[in-house]
Amino acid sequence: MKTIPQKFDYRIKTIDPHIVALLAAIDEVKGQFKAGLRMTPQAITSLKKSVLITSAGASTRIEGAKLNDKQVEKVMRGLAVSKFADRDSQEVQGYLETLQNVFDNYDALPLRESLILSLHKELLKYSTKDELQRGKYKMKENTVGVLGPDGKVVRIMFETTKAYLTPKEMQELVEWTAEALQENRFHPLLTIANFIVEFLKIHPFEDGNGRLSRVFTNLLLLRSGYSFVQYVSHEQLIEKRKDEYYIALRKSQETFSAKGGSASSGKTDHVTITPWLNFFLSVIHEQATKAVTFLEEEKFEDILSPKQHEVWMYISSVGEASPSDIVKATHVVMPTVRQALDRLIELGKVKRIGRGRGTRYVKL
Repeated sequence: MKTIPQKFDYRIKTIDPHIVALLAAIDEVKGQFKAGLRMTPQAITSLKKSVLITSAGASTRIEGAKLNDKQVEKVMRGLAVSKFADRDSQEVQGYLETLQNVFDNYDALPLRESLILSLHKELLKYSTKDELQRGKYKMKENTVGVLGPDGKVVRIMFETTKAYLTPKEMQELVEWTAEALQENRFHPLLTIANFIVEFLKIHPFEDGNGRLSRVFTNLLLLRSGYSFVQYVSHEQLIEKRKDEYYIALRKSQETFSAKGGSASSGKTDHVTITPWLNFFLSVIHEQATKAVTFLEEEKFEDILSPKQHEVWMYISSVGEASPSDIVKATHVVMPTVRQALDRLIELGKVKRIGRGRGTRYVKL
């Protein structure tokens, strides 16, 4: 085990100044969010549900699934979706339940190999094609490549860890990561980033590696105090930048076995995860920044009267409405609705379109 610190520590001992600045910016927002969150339990429950749906949809689509978020919501509610998406539905249901487990129980889920195997089994619980490999490290070699129109690999991106070496390398990675996080040897985001890039390089399972890596990103961030991950989906942010995601992973991973950077040789001169760090931290920073907007929204709502708040909530939910629409939906009398709309215009939250009976109010 003497080579483990040398193998992984080198990657994050020396980092660029802009990465240091990015870490500081993320932690500043982390503190703001933790200190300022005042959402009601009902609002928190609703937002977490929305993030579960968004995350499950995005994470499975990154891997080739086709369900949109409305269809994912149907799966969550136990409703059937179109037959073409049976496999997609299985993968979505598994992701929903696994991520819900992480959100609900992260404090009781320390990083261990047994947990990795358990969550993999849960993730693929409904996937009939994966019945024999759920919760088990790969028994045959796998590669990461580009698929052609016929579904066959046309170009190999990189070779993953050999099947017979996978248990050893996973043990080393988990032990190093758990120890580094417990002892605060490095900034936790650097340790987590290294865990994810190495996990995906090992590719320990026959299927589900990408999805499980994103589940563990949520888990490790939550256990490190980054509570905002339950309110903004990092999976959705990655989906929007999927090409960058894969490029950042490959640029880092291809150095792991480059000449002079072989783990077996003990040489790490050319190993770097800087491309992956740049991407990973930029996603976490965007996630944190988006979460802070919820705090700003809460502060704004504090200055509204109960009736004004009711009108605002209705317009927020529909995007655009006439005064009569608002009266019917909220049962707030017309004079109060008009006063509330004037106040919301004054605060820059809505704008008026049209005149007379055709007047409508649009959320900005």
